[in-house]
Amino acid sequence: MLFSRLILSAMAGAAALALPACDRGAAVEAAPTVAEAPASCVRPADPAAALAASAEAEARAMAFAAESRGPGAPVLWTLKDEDTTLYILGTVHLLRPDLVWRTPEIDAAIAAADTVVFEADTTSEQAGRDLMKFFSSEGMFSDGTQLTSLLTAPEIEQLEAALSEIGLPLDAVQPMRPWYAALNLSVMQMTEEGFDPSAGVEMKIEAEAKAKGAAFVYLETVDQQLGEFARLDSCAQVEFLMQSVQTMDQGDEMLDLLVSEWADGDTAGLGALMASPEEFGSVAAYDALLKNRNERWTPIIAGMLEAPGTRLIAVGAGHLAGEDSVITMLRAEGYEVTGP
Repeated sequence: MLFSRLILSAMAGAAALALPACDRGAAVEAAPTVAEAPASCVRPADPAAALAASAEAEARAMAFAAESRGPGAPVLWTLKDEDTTLYILGTVHLLRPDLVWRTPEIDAAIAAADTVVFEADTTSEQAGRDLMKFFSSEGMFSDGTQLTSLLTAPEIEQLEAALSEIGLPLDAVQPMRPWYAALNLSVMQMTEEGFDPSAGVEMKIEAEAKAKGAAFVYLETVDQQLGEFARLDSCAQVEFLMQSVQTMDQGDEMLDLLVSEWADGDTAGLGALMASPEEFGSVAAYDALLKNRNERWTPIIAGMLEAPGTRLIAVGAGHLAGEDSVITMLRAEGYEVTGP
């Protein structure tokens, strides 16, 4: 679904800047196919009915979010003890440049933080090299496989139609594994519709934190950030890719709704839109993209109370909403987190 595609884009965060440009015109020479046959993946008996049910579930989530209300600004949670303060801010990694989201409270947290904590390092020169290495080794087939060898004829037709919407030929994604094709489709669609990684929350915070000499800490490596999803089996990746393809025509209206829910601080609405297995299409994708990472981060964040200081933890908003959120997990461990 569209909202889970946003999280996939967000996993790369500023790494969207490191995505190699897809050649919009050059053809990729066909190579021998050595992938599993499409029939080995379980498809819905009635694909049209399954798509309709998915759209209906998404419509219910959107209706709930539209009715739900937040405090009117992005939420800033606080976890502290006698000598440590942790500010926790949900972010959106790609935003429209003209969106105003800053508040005096957020500004004060940025100014007070001696350390800024992000999901992963995606902007340093070393990170750029690591990302490109990862995309090459885990995002591209190395054995001559073509993406379409994993798809049925109707799925190939749908993929071609979606690619045409962003001006790409099918050959441009043929060497890509399904998860990486989905990432490229998502980032390209969002940038075509005016969402800019350089306008994202992390990029703004990073610039100010560097200017004042703050330290940086990361919750995971590039391999941890993207690896769980990249190493899902081919069938789960194909399912996610096709859900991405099938929701591309829903456009920026739905992306703008999600951003407006974040900017309003509506954690209930965000949870409905982003933090459920239904919104990811499968439990496997939900666990890989969201739940497993939240479980990994929670003890790391709690452990930050052991060292004195003020830290600003800025991670994707989807990780801080819903029943499997980092906030929920911290509270379940007995920590008193101030905020909704």
